[in-house]
Amino acid sequence: MDDLTFVGHPVSLSTLQHQEHPQDDSLDTPKSPIAPPSSPSSCSPPPTVLHKSDSTTDDNESVSDTSPGSTSIHMTLFHVVFVMTPPDLELNAQVETIYKNVILRYSSALRYEQLRCGYVQDEIEKVLGLKEEAFNKGTPYDQVMREILRESSLARDIRQIFTAISANTAAHVIINDFIDLSLQIPTIGMTNGCESSLNSDRESLLSPTQGKKDNYTSLMDIYSVAGYEYDSYPVLCPYHTLLLLEDPEEVLKNMPLDASPTLVQLVQILTPTQSLQELHLLLDCSLAQIYRLAAHLIYWRKAKLIHTISTRNIYVVSPNAKLDDIQALEADFKMHIPNLSLPVLLSKLAHAQQYHLVYRVKELKNQYLEAITYLIRKDLVVQLHMYLVLLVPPEKKAGNETPQYDGASVHETQELASSPNTNDPEWNRLKRLTYERAPKEVADLFIRLKPYMNGQHHIEEIIYREGISRRQLGLVLKYYRDKIVTVYHY
Repeated sequence: MDDLTFVGHPVSLSTLQHQEHPQDDSLDTPKSPIAPPSSPSSCSPPPTVLHKSDSTTDDNESVSDTSPGSTSIHMTLFHVVFVMTPPDLELNAQVETIYKNVILRYSSALRYEQLRCGYVQDEIEKVLGLKEEAFNKGTPYDQVMREILRESSLARDIRQIFTAISANTAAHVIINDFIDLSLQIPTIGMTNGCESSLNSDRESLLSPTQGKKDNYTSLMDIYSVAGYEYDSYPVLCPYHTLLLLEDPEEVLKNMPLDASPTLVQLVQILTPTQSLQELHLLLDCSLAQIYRLAAHLIYWRKAKLIHTISTRNIYVVSPNAKLDDIQALEADFKMHIPNLSLPVLLSKLAHAQQYHLVYRVKELKNQYLEAITYLIRKDLVVQLHMYLVLLVPPEKKAGNETPQYDGASVHETQELASSPNTNDPEWNRLKRLTYERAPKEVADLFIRLKPYMNGQHHIEEIIYREGISRRQLGLVLKYYRDKIVTVYHY
């Protein structure tokens, strides 16, 4: 209507009618963790019904138009409606998303409170009374809205949900001081184009040498869901870590009283320089439990998944960095790291180099680690990862022994690396050259790492999977530098 889309979920409160006519269940909310049984129990009494003689508006609701003191409602159905203006191409997707993640959950919580103590009915009577009183007195509309928000917790909750969802943040409300509810439009799986190293881990879940998932998992695995909408959920790996998007004190303050003690401990000790593998040992819990806790923090936008922060890493300014208001960014940066200049630091990160070369002075290491943590949290920089590509030894041609670095050669090398054929003369020649140019332990490691040299596995993954050190990998790159192409990408 007028380019507006109205989305809601009618909630029936006629529990006796549902028992007699099961086919009417379409009006009820689907069962959820916070929804009560279809029939009220002894601890959840049916809603209070106030009758007003000879004054009905429709079959679902009876409202009198008398003075505020005598306004009465016979409520059998309520309907919370959200009004949207989505683009035409995103209409179906946005409607489905807000319906499943916000409207159904909020309507279920309100239904529970209405069946428990008549909360919705009381709040509606309160709002209708205030509106009627304001109409009789001729009170201005803005003043009426302020009065309603001051007196009605239901109105305040709806405003808070509207404000949070409109700003693409999570809404946290406590309905009637009884139901603790968080609502959001999940952003999981939405990437900004600079997280391909995290998303590419999904493509490399299967180890080329082991053929199984190892200790990898994803939010898709954790929540036991499947389907196209979850295909881009991030994969959690042991060498990943979490970066809190808020101060730990703020995260802890917003946790419910019955939060997991392990989750509280994780937030307290979390540092982006320690991997999930190290954190699970510190907390003395399983890696699977750490994954679940990490997934919870990521889902509710309290943390983001990153690779561990290190001075050996290479960071560059993100191509999607929002630097339009650089003065405001610099002022906020000064509040967190007062001794550094944001424009100067960003200029140093315009070129790819290991981070320790940015500051060089060891005494400044901690300060610059805080600075890069801030920049990653604000999506101002991205990390470049090194990928390895093995080149097939060139076929000697008459008068030309220059290697041919075309796409076909690289593709041929990938096939050779992933499934070598011992009867293949190219493979035998490559193996012979491997042991001729390096010590045996380095040559053995080169053969062992060859399946990863297809441009799909960054060196952090290789080091973790094979349990080797950076020094060992460096020796392989040193002895076979003319056979291996290194590619940097975020």
